[in-house]
Amino acid sequence: MNINWVKKVLRPFYRPVMSVIRRIKKKWFIKNDVNRVKRELAYCRTSKPKVFYLGITAHSNLGDMGQYYCIHNWILENYPNYQLVEVEADTVVDEKYGFIDLLKQNFACDDIIVFQSGYTTQDLGGVHDLMHRKVIEALPEACILMMPQTIFFKYEENRLRSARIYNQAYNMLFLARDSVSYNTACDMMPDVEVRLFPDIVTTLIGMYNFNTVVRHGVNLCRRNDGEKFYSDAELAVLIDKIKQLSPVTVGDTTIKVPFKKLRANPRKYIEKQIRYFAQFEVVVTDRYHGTIYALAAGTPVVIIKTNDHKVITGADWFKGVYDDYVYVANNLDDAYMIVASILSQDLSHKLQPIFASDYYAHLKTYFEELIEH
Repeated sequence: MNINWVKKVLRPFYRPVMSVIRRIKKKWFIKNDVNRVKRELAYCRTSKPKVFYLGITAHSNLGDMGQYYCIHNWILENYPNYQLVEVEADTVVDEKYGFIDLLKQNFACDDIIVFQSGYTTQDLGGVHDLMHRKVIEALPEACILMMPQTIFFKYEENRLRSARIYNQAYNMLFLARDSVSYNTACDMMPDVEVRLFPDIVTTLIGMYNFNTVVRHGVNLCRRNDGEKFYSDAELAVLIDKIKQLSPVTVGDTTIKVPFKKLRANPRKYIEKQIRYFAQFEVVVTDRYHGTIYALAAGTPVVIIKTNDHKVITGADWFKGVYDDYVYVANNLDDAYMIVASILSQDLSHKLQPIFASDYYAHLKTYFEELIEH
């Protein structure tokens, strides 16, 4: 039998069949996930308080997985006597298996909810904003720590809906990770405590030493999604120009590792990425976490713009802190000139852990002050 003929005949059925299989697998996972949470809650039905860490990373993007890794560690460090319960957003919002009811039944007055950080307060896709709304509507009195968010709503009716519900969470500390998101949050939630706070992955900066590594070449860490601003053709021109100065390697922070395997040992893959960036003299990127991982490696970064404010405004955190290591390019010609300048410099490649010491070392205190009032 001609295998190509078989493929041609079956091709129209492949996507519908795979779509059904994915939905079945997803429902099966959610059912098992809710049962897992039930077992964990049954195990800790004592006086021991709980931290519900909701919306944990469920895809193979090293930036978002870095947030999971750092938040997970921050919780363990700051709430060592609490039972940690981690749940994906799809499980939280699914109505068939009733996670929200389970949460309401088991939530005690001294328990805490921590929401995943990232680009999750938005209406561009995913279910994280829906998760926030469902949980807040169910438990408006809960002590909630919203880890640093980027906010963007394409449709005003969605923004107003989220604003109305979020504003009910009178014991929530909402952290915004850039100035635009901060101003939006203050406008949306006048009754909620909002603070401008850096992405938690910045706590990795200054924690590594690569002084013995021989650095050579330039890395272009570029995204390939809807946030991408420059075309492949435009980036190809930039690459060719930089190659006249130094070798260029192209990559991304989304890797081909199943997310469950990645999440089971995030440190392994995150530190591998940081060591990878430590090989280079410069990193050019439109990835916010590409910027952070490069700085953790002590490698200077040239930031090129995306279709939203996240990366550019996120770079404001580094002004006056790592001025010799972070540059925002106005355009790709400017990026080339900055790269050329950095290649001519002699840098120590050792940064101080400013964000860990000046921000996250005090976050628990800020949160508890809110709870006490």
